[in-house]
Amino acid sequence: MAAYLVGNVEIEDEFTIEEYRRRALPLVEKYGGKALVIDATPVYVEGSWIPRNMILLEFPNMSAIRGLLTSPEYAPLAAMRQASAHTDLVAFGGL
Repeated sequence: MAAYLVGNVEIEDEFTIEEYRRRALPLVEKYGGKALVIDATPVYVEGSWIPRNMILLEFPNMSAIRGLLTSPEYAPLAAMRQASAHTDLVAFGGL
């Protein structure tokens, strides 16, 4: 069953985030994921959530997401992202 990772990213250091994306997206692919959407100008529709820079990744399952996020390869990239942006991440399974 497909699983998805949604990120709402408030970027503080654009240069570092660009480097993060350049290095993280191949790692996402290594874990079976693919970027479906990367949008710097999402449209707010309803509710109290404030969308910033949005990313939507698709993976084959939740185990693949957990594998990526807990991998030793991703740890330095996570630190890079956390130092240069505030990120809300949500993972969920599909139908």
